[in-house]
Amino acid sequence: MTTAIHETTNGAHPRLLLHGLDSLYVCYNLDLATSAIDFAELEYRKQLARDREEGKATIEIGGERFQVRASGRHPYRFLLTNKDFEFALAERMHPSLKVQFYSEALWRDGAKSLHERVQAWARSIGAKTLKLEQVIRADWAFDFDLPFVDFGEDHFVTRARKNSKWRDGRHVQTFTLGTGDTVLRVYDKIAEIENTSNKAWFYDLWGQRENVWRVEFQIRSERLKAGGIRTLADLEDQQGDLLRELATGHTSLRRPNGDSNRARWPLHPLWTALETAIEKLPQFGLCRHYDPKNALEYRYRKQGQALYGHLKGLAALSALLHPAKGAPSLETLIAKLPEAVGPFHTDIHWASEIERRLRQYEVGQW
Repeated sequence: MTTAIHETTNGAHPRLLLHGLDSLYVCYNLDLATSAIDFAELEYRKQLARDREEGKATIEIGGERFQVRASGRHPYRFLLTNKDFEFALAERMHPSLKVQFYSEALWRDGAKSLHERVQAWARSIGAKTLKLEQVIRADWAFDFDLPFVDFGEDHFVTRARKNSKWRDGRHVQTFTLGTGDTVLRVYDKIAEIENTSNKAWFYDLWGQRENVWRVEFQIRSERLKAGGIRTLADLEDQQGDLLRELATGHTSLRRPNGDSNRARWPLHPLWTALETAIEKLPQFGLCRHYDPKNALEYRYRKQGQALYGHLKGLAALSALLHPAKGAPSLETLIAKLPEAVGPFHTDIHWASEIERRLRQYEVGQW
């Protein structure tokens, strides 16, 4: 939901108008193959969209009305959109559903309410949830009334290796710091609306039509995970920790004072106002998060990958031993595994070997 703060203006000091999530991307692990979705019908509507019969390419699924797009969004086969969401989905892929929550819907209803809508949609089509959702990108926006822009690219102190700026004539309208999983943008939001996005409804939220600059954090999956953010609940609880670390450790905006070390320059009032806003967000006092289960899950996947390779070798050997039958399927081969490992297995040795390896793993011997 919209968070508006009205403060007294002190001269030309920035005044926080609005802050919150401006964009959100979430993956849902649903069993769509056994749901009520008619994928043949989706394919037909997709073809209508290709034939430019967009009026016939709409469909209602689970109480939500969607426009079926002419092409999917790789690697998803189907792309469905309405005014609040973009659904990218596939019948037999996991995660099977990637949802973009649109900006206007986020400011109007909030992430929690929209997430509940997606969950209700999944229940209505009988799609079983296989595991919790995963946030793969979140964009936070902090909008300020900034009567005067008295800073340039050299006033940012940042760990980002790649930075850029965009001008309109002689006036810089956008500063971009960083690429990949962590991107910070500071830009003239009024110019962006007028020239690009046409999101004029922001004028009503701000209560003004001029002098609005946005500080925007665009954070993707890996940095979110490093901050302990995987689910929507994590996002709500720990956003303050992540944003605080980024605003203090990743990038800051400063005012020159003659010191040769720019990191000792005093903070610009815009950044002071930003840090104050972030401090009011939910946080636990952490700036990074480490889950020991991640390392175990990684090793588990690597063991599975190695096992899969050995199974291919067994299948090839089986085909050579029994050419008339050809190579067995994975399911057939798994069913015959007791025959392959039987000569080497005893219950006593199995239990003792597992116990030995557990003791090794517990002390970090892999």
